[in-house]
Order: sequence, then C-alpha cells, then structure tokens
Amino acid sequence: MIAGLTKSFHPRRMKRIWRGTLIGILIGVVSGLGAILFNFLLKTGTQFFMQDLIGFVLPPSSTGHHFLGVPLSRWVMILIPALGGLISGLLVFTFAPEAEGHGTDAMIDSFHRKKGVIRRRVPVIKTIASAITIGSGGSAGKEGPIAQIGAGFGSFLASLLRVSDKERRMMLLAGAAGGIGAIFKAPLGAALFATEVLYRKEGFEFEALIPCILSSIVAFMVFTFHDGNATIFHIPQFSLATPAQLPFYAVLGVLCAVVGFPYVWFFYGLRDWFFRRLNLPRQVKPAIGGLMVGLIAVFLPQVLGGGYTWIQSAIDGHLAVLLMTALIFAKIIATSCTISSGGSGGVFAPSLFIGSMLGGAFGDTCHSFFPHIVTEPSAFVLVGMGGFFAGVAKVPIAALIMVAEMTGGYSLIVPMMIVSSLSYLLLGRVSLYEKQVPTRVDSPAHIGDFVVDIMDHLTVRNAVVEDRKVEAIPEGMPFEQILRLMLASNQQDFPVVDKEENLTGIISMTDLRQAMADKEVHSLLLAKDIAMGGVTTVTMDDTVNTALGVMADLDVRELPVVSKDDPRKVIALVSRKDITRAYHEEMERVKSPSAPARPHWTK
Repeated sequence: MIAGLTKSFHPRRMKRIWRGTLIGILIGVVSGLGAILFNFLLKTGTQFFMQDLIGFVLPPSSTGHHFLGVPLSRWVMILIPALGGLISGLLVFTFAPEAEGHGTDAMIDSFHRKKGVIRRRVPVIKTIASAITIGSGGSAGKEGPIAQIGAGFGSFLASLLRVSDKERRMMLLAGAAGGIGAIFKAPLGAALFATEVLYRKEGFEFEALIPCILSSIVAFMVFTFHDGNATIFHIPQFSLATPAQLPFYAVLGVLCAVVGFPYVWFFYGLRDWFFRRLNLPRQVKPAIGGLMVGLIAVFLPQVLGGGYTWIQSAIDGHLAVLLMTALIFAKIIATSCTISSGGSGGVFAPSLFIGSMLGGAFGDTCHSFFPHIVTEPSAFVLVGMGGFFAGVAKVPIAALIMVAEMTGGYSLIVPMMIVSSLSYLLLGRVSLYEKQVPTRVDSPAHIGDFVVDIMDHLTVRNAVVEDRKVEAIPEGMPFEQILRLMLASNQQDFPVVDKEENLTGIISMTDLRQAMADKEVHSLLLAKDIAMGGVTTVTMDDTVNTALGVMADLDVRELPVVSKDDPRKVIALVSRKDITRAYHEEMERVKSPSAPARPHWTK
C-alpha cells in the first residue's frame, strides 16, 4: 500500500498533473473570455443589422406601411442577410478559408488529420465573420464559432509550449469544450460533446475527458460571472414521464430520424450540387445564400439567426402546430443556404430549433388526441431538441446532457434517452459532421496505437489475391515434372492433392532441394514421397495475426487456405507478402478515410 502511495505521489507524476491542471485552467479562462467577447460582438452585430441599419434605410414615417400585405421592414430584410453574407465571405475567403461553414467540423478535422494545429488567424476571423453572419440574420448558431475559437487558443498555447502532438490534440479539445461550456452554460455537456463528436460510431476520446471537464468548468465560471448563471431557456416544472407516455416519446425518436435524413441530405446536397457548381467567386456565394434566407424570412422571419426566442415560445406553448410544422422545413432550408454557401456559423442552434419545432408540433398533436396521457406537450419540445441533435450530430450522450443543463429539465432525462437513442440508431452513418471518422481505429490521430488491432481486424480474406491461380501437384506426379513445375513458378509452397483434389500434403522449395541431393532415386520419386503430411491450414475468416503466427511456428512463407465447409479443399494460398500488402493498404485507408475500400476475396 505504501509503495502504491509512493508511486501515486511520485514527483514526476505530480509535476505532470499540476502542469496539466494549470494549462486546463488557463485554457478555460481564455475560452470563457472568448465566449464573452463573441457574445458581445454577436449582440452588437444583431443590433446594427437588425435595428440600426433597417432604421437607417426606412424612415420612421414608413414603419406602418405594407406591401402585398407584408411590412416594408420585412422586404428590406431580404438584403440584410445578403449583406452580412457578403462581408463574411470577403473576410473568410480572403484571410482564412478554413473558417467557412460550421467550425466544429474544422476542429474535428484538425484533431484527426492536422495534428491539432489551427492557424492563429482562424479564431480571429471566425469570431468576426460568425458575429456578422448570425447578427445579420443568417440561420446559424454559436457552437461552431466558439468551438473553433477555443480550439484555436488551445492549439496556439500548445505551439507556444512546444508540447507533443498528442498533448496539442488534448488542448485543442479542452479549448473547444471551454468555449461551448461557457456560451451555452453547459459545462458537463460541452466536455462530453468535445470528446464524443469526433467519432461517428460509439466512442469517446477518453484521454481528453478530464482536461475538457476542467477547462469547461473554469470557462463556465468566467462566463457566468459576467452573464449570470440563469439557464438559456426557462421551463415549467415537468413531472417525471409515466410508462404510458414512453411510447409517444419513442414515436418522436423515429420522427427525429425521419426528419434528420432530409436535413443532412439537403444540407450537403445544396453545397455540392448548387453552390460549388455556381460559377461565381467564393467570396460572393455566402451573399447568395443570405439572399435566399432573406426571401424565406419575408414570410417566416422566425428562421433568422439562432432562433432561441422562438424555441422559448414553443416551450411556453405560444406557437400553433401548423406554424411549427412549417418552421421545421423552413429552418432546414435557411440553415443549408447560410452554411452550405460558405457562411460562418454553427449547426447546434438550428438543430435545436428544428428538433424543438418537431417536438412541439408532435406534442401538441398528441395532446389534442390523448389529453389524459400527454398532459405536458411542452416537454416534447425539450426532448425533441436533444433527440434530434443527438441523431444528426452522432452525440447521443452529450446532446441530452447539454439540453438538460441549458434548460434545467433533468426530470426529462429518461424520455430524452429514449428519443436520443432511437434517433441515433435509426440515422446510422448519417451525420452533419462529415469530418468525423467511424471509430478511434479509423483516426489518423491514433495511427500508431492500434497496430495489433488492425492486424486482428484484417482477415485472410482481405489479404488473399483473388485472381492468383493455386498450382497444386497431384500425388502421382514424377519428380522431374515436379522440378520443372516448381522452377517455372513464382509460388513458394505447393499443395499436394489426391484424385478427388483433397489436400494430403505440401511440398516446399526446401523439400525439393533435399530430394535433389539423392540423384539416384529421382526416377522413383513421386509427389506423395516428398510431400510433408499433417498440413496446417487457415480459412478465409481467420485473422492475418493467426496466419502470421502459424507461419512463424512452421517457418514457412505461404499457407494453404481451405474451405470452411470442407477443410480438405484448397481454395487459395496466402503469403507473408500478401499480409504485408494488406496491412499497408489498411494503414493508408485509416490515414485517408475517403480512400476507396480495399478489394477482397468474394468467392
């Protein structure tokens, strides 16, 4: 016990802990201050674009005038998001093109493929461009910009301290968690989000969890000291869900997945099939996207900005079912126009908006038909928020914790778990974050950590060359014929088969050389006299690790691969060279997940 305590408090270990703690605190302080600055710029931008600029364009005497039944201020609003998009596009594509779109994807890409490096100018440009985009009415949120701001500082500090690539990645995530935890007042959810959002399947970056929690708590304290500790949304006191209500929440989980598919499809489809094919300078495209948002806002102004006010209205029960239903699809289109065009902003707030409107519309509908079961339709607004984002962002745990912290709705954890899980599972690989990788094994950041895992992941089927013919030798083949066959072939080992082509032995080049030593019996030797019996084989489903172990034990270069249904039938040969090639191909695929999948034996 004393030895264990001595090891725990070893000076070198304690120095590392104190150093990590101080770095986490510093990142948290700066992330919290960055959140305060970004919030101030966002409010200033909103005041300028939404009030001062419109008030400057429209004289006071015209405020009551309408055109085609729509107030003149709404018609002027068409140009405001376009102006914001133009300014943002000029800033981003002139000084830091990687600051376009939703910054969380850039943070994920930096972690996996860029050793945690973010250029110093990116957080600055991202802060200003996002404040302009969202402040002018662009349909985007704060999560992407603040994630990139915090991550940028973490990366900068890592470069300043000259730490390893692994430590830089941890500091990158700690910065992102600090920024998100501060601005959304959700420290635990933000720490989980930063470590969970990296992977499309179940997985966390566990090593970064403690630094992220530490940074997020400190940033939260800094931000709330300035902004107060009230939750983002105000909700009534919800009672715990009853068993009779759970099937309704399960249906909502299915609906979240149903809406999530077209959301992601349209989001990236608009980018790939419209904006990227648009023959215009990249700096101008966000203005086109802003103009499209402005046109939608003439009839549905609720799609502008993050939409927090309207989410609160849905919680309070002040929105009609038809309006909420229309806003689901209007927000999908507006968000896609803003971010897919190259505008700068996040997808968290728009996803919360879509989920809240979906939950609100569904909850009110269920309440009208089953008033004695669905007694609190507003609860579906909150559950829809968490469930929808959990599915489209692949963060089932972080989403429900963040929504609970943002609203104080901890009594709804159980229905949120149901909706989040269903939405996540039903959406499969569909994700808003295209830079995510499936698992830690697939991340270039862990390329050196999973050599054994990769070898266990690969099967003989992956290594076998499909079109290579196996040259088998009949038992009765004379020695001279065997000699000519083996000298003319590139094959190292030759299976020996009987009349029914069943495996009975194997002849290697070593066996052949030994038989050549006694020239007097050459004319009498047959294949079955030279072959070694008791052949060790593998099947297509065995791992290459197993095959390599057998090769090492027997000191051979090739192994016969037999049918799983009939272990006497040879269907292929696998060599050390084949396994080495398959391993390197898999390593390249892991480094570049977009590379085509490796072909394998299909027979």
